Amino acid sequence: MDYKILLFISTILFVAIILEPWLILIFEPSIIYLFNILASSIFIIIIFFLTKRIKNEQAKKEVISLTAHQLSAPLSSIKWSLGMILNDDFGKIAEEQKNVINGAYKKNNQLIYLVEDLLNIAKIENGKYLLEKEVYNIEDAILYAIDLYQDEITKKKISFNFEKPEKKLPETRVDDQKIKLAIQNLLDNAIKYTPVGGTITISVKTRGKNIEFKIHDSGIGIEKKQNKKIFNKFFRGSNAIKEEPMGYGLGLFFVKEIVTAHGGKVWFNSKKDEGSDFYFSLPIKK
Repeated sequence: MDYKILLFISTILFVAIILEPWLILIFEPSIIYLFNILASSIFIIIIFFLTKRIKNEQAKKEVISLTAHQLSAPLSSIKWSLGMILNDDFGKIAEEQKNVINGAYKKNNQLIYLVEDLLNIAKIENGKYLLEKEVYNIEDAILYAIDLYQDEITKKKISFNFEKPEKKLPETRVDDQKIKLAIQNLLDNAIKYTPVGGTITISVKTRGKNIEFKIHDSGIGIEKKQNKKIFNKFFRGSNAIKEEPMGYGLGLFFVKEIVTAHGGKVWFNSKKDEGSDFYFSLPIKK
């Protein structure tokens, strides 16, 4: 049963129960008695369906987590074995063979990343994603991400600029590994969907009681009708799929979950074919 139908029925019953003293004056007591029986029965049905839905959702989470765990070990073993072959540990192989095995190695890596993402989803949904919060300067995470993606920036001849804050940023208490991941996901998207010769600008500043991060790109942008879904798990914009077929739609989902878990906010402005501005804010450590 659809949640909207349950909500509609519940609202009608709630209003009717509130109006019961007046209904008694209008209708026969026997009709009101039957109505109460009907209302109680419907409430029981609603509770049954909601409980069943919750159990199904929990079962899905457990299956995803278990499957990801089971896949993790064999995929790592395959990666290790293919790596040894590529390094000629079992003897010299032909260039054509090396190309084929290298392709398999890359595909295996993609599966490993997907498994890691599925495990992270399970941790998020179980409230166990953030490990440790420590005093940290966000600028360090930005510099780390820039260094990590410098080769990709250079290959696409992107005009890149990091507008460093004029004053030293105040410290905040965060899980530094997760904040690094959030910034990496935003920078990865900007590079991926910005054409050769485009521009990307990162800035960070203090705004009130928060630290505000911004990344601007001159990429493909987002269609207005898809704005509400952009942070949804496994969602990808139609133009993003055309530009980059490979992808699972988890990057922005992780960004939102990470920032929200730190008590911050994430938002964006974008127009199709005109680029995007993504922001997030984090509370300053008191």
